[in-house]
Amino acid sequence: MTDFSRRAVLKASAAGALLGLSGSLAFMPAAQAADIKKKGFYSFKVGTDIEVISIYDGVWQKGHDPNFAVGATLDDQKAALRSAGLTDKFVPIDFAFTVVKSKGKTILIDAGTGGQLAPTAGQAKAGLKAAGINNEDVDLILISHMHPDHIFGLMEKETNAQVFANAEIMFGESEYKFWTDPATINKVPERRKPLINRIQATFPTWKNVTLFKDNATVADGIVAHPTPGHSPGHTAFHVSSGNDQTMIIGDAVIVPALFLANIDWQLVFDADKDLATKTRKALLDRIIADEMTVAGYHFGFPNSGTLAKDGKSYVFNPATA
Repeated sequence: MTDFSRRAVLKASAAGALLGLSGSLAFMPAAQAADIKKKGFYSFKVGTDIEVISIYDGVWQKGHDPNFAVGATLDDQKAALRSAGLTDKFVPIDFAFTVVKSKGKTILIDAGTGGQLAPTAGQAKAGLKAAGINNEDVDLILISHMHPDHIFGLMEKETNAQVFANAEIMFGESEYKFWTDPATINKVPERRKPLINRIQATFPTWKNVTLFKDNATVADGIVAHPTPGHSPGHTAFHVSSGNDQTMIIGDAVIVPALFLANIDWQLVFDADKDLATKTRKALLDRIIADEMTVAGYHFGFPNSGTLAKDGKSYVFNPATA
C-alpha cells in the first residue's frame, strides 16, 4: 500500500524521492511499471479511514491522428511522447478507474471499458478480483462522464444487462440530461450516434440510477467537483479525510506526456475545447495549491501521485505501489 498522507507529500523532495515518486510517469522504470500493471491494482490511504484502490483496465494503442492534439503538429506530438520516454509508434492511452472504500461502503468511480473497446483493454475484471472486490460487493458507482470507456463496464456487451446490479449508479445531472435527451442524437457527429442510442436504451430504464448536482456530497468524504468542457457535465471527485485530500480527475486531463507537458494543447475529444482548457488549468492549480494527490483515468499505471508546476507546464509524479 502506498502512503499518500499530506505530511508525507509535504516532506517529499522536488525530485519525488520520498514515497517512490519517480519524477514523471515517463521515466518510471519499465520493469516496475510492468509489475504494477500485471498485479492489476494498488491502494493507498486518504486519512485514516478511507482506502483508495486503483484498478488497471488496459491500454488503447491509438493510431496517430494529426488532429488529436489541437495546437500541435503530428511531429510535435511524437516528439512529446519521445521526450517522456514513451513510444512514438502510437499514442498509449491507459485506462484505470478508482475504488473508494469509505464508512463500510465500496464505491467505484467510473467502471472501465467492459472489454468492449480496444482489444488490449478490458482487464478490470481481473484487477477487481485480485483486489478482493466482487461485483455484488459494490454499493455505489459514481460516473465522471458518459463516454464509452467510462460506462461500458456497467453493462454486458451482448445484452446490456447490468454488471453491478446491486449498486446505486449516480450521474451528474447536467451530464445525464445531455446524453439522455432525445434531441441529442441530432447534435452529435455520426460516430457518436450508436453511443447515444445505447445510452438511451439502457440507463433511463434502470431503477438504480440517480443524479447528483454540482458540488454535492455524494458519499462520506466524496464531493462532486464540476469540471465541464471535456463533456457537458464532466465531474471530478474530491476525496478527503481530515487534512488529507485527493482529486479523482477523470478525463479533465489525459496522457500527461502530451496534455500536462503542453497545457495549451487541446484534445480533439473535448466537447468545448476552450472551456476544457480553462477548467483543466484551474483544476491543476487548485490541486497544487491545496497540496492534494491526484488520480487520472488516463495517467498510465500507477495513475496516482502528485503534481508540480514547471514554468507554463505541469509535471505528474506517480507513486510506486
